[in-house]
Amino acid sequence: MINSSEDDIVRLNRSHVKRATETLTRAFWNHPPLHYYFPDEAERERIAPYVFSLLVSTGIQYGEVYATSQDLEGVAMWLPSDNYPVTPWGLLHSVPPSEILGIVRYGGSRMRGLGQYIDAVHRRLAPFKHWFLQTIGVDPQFQGRGYASKLLRPMLARIDEEGLPCYLETLEGQNVRLYEHFGFKVIEESNVPDTSLTNRAMLRDAR
Repeated sequence: MINSSEDDIVRLNRSHVKRATETLTRAFWNHPPLHYYFPDEAERERIAPYVFSLLVSTGIQYGEVYATSQDLEGVAMWLPSDNYPVTPWGLLHSVPPSEILGIVRYGGSRMRGLGQYIDAVHRRLAPFKHWFLQTIGVDPQFQGRGYASKLLRPMLARIDEEGLPCYLETLEGQNVRLYEHFGFKVIEESNVPDTSLTNRAMLRDAR
């Protein structure tokens, strides 16, 4: 658990899944994978809530999910490496069947290859014990106000106390500078097979 003077950072639970999903859907509306696989806005509108509900639910079950405040301007999900990747059995125990069926119904299988590729890169580059910053997003109306930093600082301070590295990947090049500011370094940049997407794997060494 994070111990921080920033008492507006709140740890989320299952009662927050819907609102956290809404925040992340707005934050990642034009996220490269969603835009690539679902260029049609109507399709994206159908699939995105299911994708982010799944992420939030598994993050709460197997890791830690935090928001900037009770208003959920921004949300960050962290998983310990022991719990990543979440197995299909783990999904069934953390995600309502309706969410899984929604992803299947609205074409979430299109992104399966991307997920498999990113998981394989993750396993290869970070085979050691670490924390994984799986997702961080800020509602567009609050972007540029320091909310991402507010989410990152307390958890990274705790990870430093634990003496562990932290891994993340980003498909958005403009995010690299933010993560570099917090000590992450790009350790591999690669093209996702059969797409126009570029994956940047980043690692923050143990302090």
